[in-house]
Amino acid sequence: MTQNRTKAAPNARRVLRRFLVAATATLLAVPVVQGADYSSAVLADGPLAYYRFNDDTGRSNINKNSGSLGAAGNATNDLPTGVVHPFPGAIVGDRNRSQFFDFSTRTEIPWNAGLNPSNTQPFTIEAWFYPASDQINGGQCPINNRYAPSGADRQGWVFFQRAPNLEYTGKPGFEGVGWNCRMYRGSGGSSGLDVVSQVPYEVGKWTHVVVVYDPVDPVTNASLTIYINGVAANTNTWTGGAGGTDPGYAANTDDHPDAASALSIGNYNNTAGTSLNPFFGAVDEFAFYSNKLSAAQILAHYQNGTNANRGTPYDLLVKSDNPVAYLRLDEITPGPDVAVNLGDLRAGGIATHTAEVRHPATSALTGRAGDGAVAYHNRNGRSTTTIPWKAENNGLDPANPGANHAGIPFTFEAWLRPMRDQQGGQAAFNNRWAGGTGRTGWVIFQRNPNLTYPTSEGHGWEFRMYSGNGTGGQDVRTETDYAVGEWGHFVVTWQPEIDNGDPGGNGNNQWQGVLTAYFNGVAVSSNTAALYAANRETTETGAPAADLAMGSYNAASTLGNNPFEGDVDEVAIYNNYVLTPDQILAHYQAGTNSNYGTNYETLVFNAAYDGAGTQRLGPQTYLRFNDPARYPAANSGAVGQVADGNLVLTTNQAAGPRPPAYAGFESSNLAVPLDGLKPWASLNNPSGLNISNQITLEAWIKPDAAQGDRARIISHGPPTISDFLGAATVPDFSLTNSSEVFLGIDGGGANYVVGSSAIVYTDSVNISTNTYMASFPVPAGDLGGGNWIHLVGTYDGANWKLYRNGAPVATNAAAVGALPVDNGDWAIGTTGNGWTNNFAGAVDEVAIYNRALTAGQVQAHHTAGLSGGQLLTLAISGPGGAVTITWTSGTLQESTLVTGTYTNSAAAVSPYTPPSGPTTKFYRLIQ
Repeated sequence: MTQNRTKAAPNARRVLRRFLVAATATLLAVPVVQGADYSSAVLADGPLAYYRFNDDTGRSNINKNSGSLGAAGNATNDLPTGVVHPFPGAIVGDRNRSQFFDFSTRTEIPWNAGLNPSNTQPFTIEAWFYPASDQINGGQCPINNRYAPSGADRQGWVFFQRAPNLEYTGKPGFEGVGWNCRMYRGSGGSSGLDVVSQVPYEVGKWTHVVVVYDPVDPVTNASLTIYINGVAANTNTWTGGAGGTDPGYAANTDDHPDAASALSIGNYNNTAGTSLNPFFGAVDEFAFYSNKLSAAQILAHYQNGTNANRGTPYDLLVKSDNPVAYLRLDEITPGPDVAVNLGDLRAGGIATHTAEVRHPATSALTGRAGDGAVAYHNRNGRSTTTIPWKAENNGLDPANPGANHAGIPFTFEAWLRPMRDQQGGQAAFNNRWAGGTGRTGWVIFQRNPNLTYPTSEGHGWEFRMYSGNGTGGQDVRTETDYAVGEWGHFVVTWQPEIDNGDPGGNGNNQWQGVLTAYFNGVAVSSNTAALYAANRETTETGAPAADLAMGSYNAASTLGNNPFEGDVDEVAIYNNYVLTPDQILAHYQAGTNSNYGTNYETLVFNAAYDGAGTQRLGPQTYLRFNDPARYPAANSGAVGQVADGNLVLTTNQAAGPRPPAYAGFESSNLAVPLDGLKPWASLNNPSGLNISNQITLEAWIKPDAAQGDRARIISHGPPTISDFLGAATVPDFSLTNSSEVFLGIDGGGANYVVGSSAIVYTDSVNISTNTYMASFPVPAGDLGGGNWIHLVGTYDGANWKLYRNGAPVATNAAAVGALPVDNGDWAIGTTGNGWTNNFAGAVDEVAIYNRALTAGQVQAHHTAGLSGGQLLTLAISGPGGAVTITWTSGTLQESTLVTGTYTNSAAAVSPYTPPSGPTTKFYRLIQ
């Protein structure tokens, strides 16, 4: 027989389950090594971003209780007319969501003795409140545990939102300032212990509220203390009432002839009939304790919740104090993808996204990492957000929409971040009805960024309103420069002056007035004789009334046409109110200065004051666009939640690398499926990931057989390319200069590549691309073979390198490594902002580092992915020249090359004697 040569794979003595070949008579054994599970191995090497894609995609009307009551303390969203919306949570630096209650919603925990201790027992109630209205008449109720059918002896307690400050004193509904907890005595409708914090709060800002009931003597010496933001604010002590012997509190019982009282969040509970006193705002981290929390514990909760650098997760701190019920309120309710309306239209102004809309994008507001925006990128499909026709969004009197028409003043406000310089009428907003003999409503167009562009329809932002007679528009244009990739604050005010009646004879009431445009806080242009006719609910032709669209034209003007490529944030429409120049400047300054002093959203909520003091006239529609991602991709790397991503047109529903492909990933491990057309994952462009020089890009991929000419697996940039490349008149060069960092496949599936590139546009003719990269031919069987491939690309300061399945496969010296990208996002499965170079296949375990992993670290990651840290041994012996391979468990695989491709050794069981022959073979174990 021919004697086989002995071979060992690289680092065979350091890496678990690595390669050995059939050998001579010398006994060779792989050392037994304790490995780490895959995610621990990755995190140990300090990635800035790491996406496992195992985020929960469930939708439920059940809010899970993690307190001692267990499932008996679960809360159910139970009002069929409303939907509880996910909302950013109260806990700073924690990606946990809260729930927003939009005046038509409620979640309830059924009556339970554990939530209704007798008045001889102490208890504590804790929650975070985010009020979105200053309404004081009507008693908005964020939490309620009161038994209160008509005429009944009331039991339990209720929380009320009272006035934000003393300006409301003496106005209808005024019952103090701050938050109020009121207890009932079981005697008619009489209340007992009643404490109001008397601490002002801000609409649009989270407040931590805790109430402690202390029954030293429930009849003569019980107390109720309210804490605001960790500090005791007020205490009410009960001394027996008028008779001196009446208790100050009677707990709910379940012996009523009708229903027992549920504990309700967002509204009055099931015993209140139709008088629900709904809350308009968000609630988070509700907890009920059957003991008194100490002042120190309460302060610790508040300090933990407001400290992004906390040592203990907030939820673990709460659980350590043994709550009976603890609702994180993190669940997403079933239903369409929507943007919550925080304006006075409330549920009537909810906006619905098409599947292509991406959120949250990076917020327009400086220093607001927890906020978001929406991104519209239309290269890959229709990307639009719509609100059905509402009188309040069309300058009409909602009480009499058939009268007045355009005679109602209004203000439109938004932040805009264009990501493309396309001409042809990109419509960031469209509220136009375009049928019949007279167009109505308005539209906002993006024009040229500056005067270096070819002559067209002007430059800046244009607000065009229609007269109701013919198709002509009445324009006001900013004629100010803006920069692609930068946020701008755009405001338009309409002040009607003259009623022109119905000049077109088609039922459209036309007004003449003053249309003024503001950009970045300053009035920049005005049309003093603009003509306007508002959209009507009953249109001239009987067609549906015009909807309001963001990101493109609306349905009334062919939905999806004239798409806008860019981001939108903080959209507000004020009906019957014109913002003053000072207010507009203040909004701009608050949005661009994280130390302004007043919350941006508080300024918006409180902009229009009616003087009555019972409720300020806020915007009718206010879309903050900070809604959490519908399908999130959480980052577990070092930069944290600022690099959280969101999945577009896909979910993490594919099986990830796991048996039978590889061991080391738990059976629930998931991946992201991508079809090479539209789906992708967006990571935005957080500053912590704007990496220069050294870098590592890592992923497990299962590529499909067919790939485009370029297929990006991970990409940072480039920005969306200018539409004016090669134009006779040269536009602003900076729009066309772009950088990219990439890991992918090029040549229609020919090569794995990693590197960076810079496209430099020096004039209208000379365009150069400088690319620095390493490339490796894709081995046969990788594309469409159904196997998971571990692919890593690095730049170490001198060389771009590629690794496939743990082994180095390509090195290319280059003076340039990773390049920073200012206006292009990070993406998985496509280029930058999601507009081209889509990857087909599945992707998992994506990691981004600001340094080059060593060859040993890359190999260790691959090995950990194969083994999951399990102990395996592989031994080769050759007594008498007959080679025998033995192993403890797993599947033996073989290859003629150390780098693979590896295939299962046919019918191999331990001990195994390979066929004799001159060929050198490498062996490995997988499980």
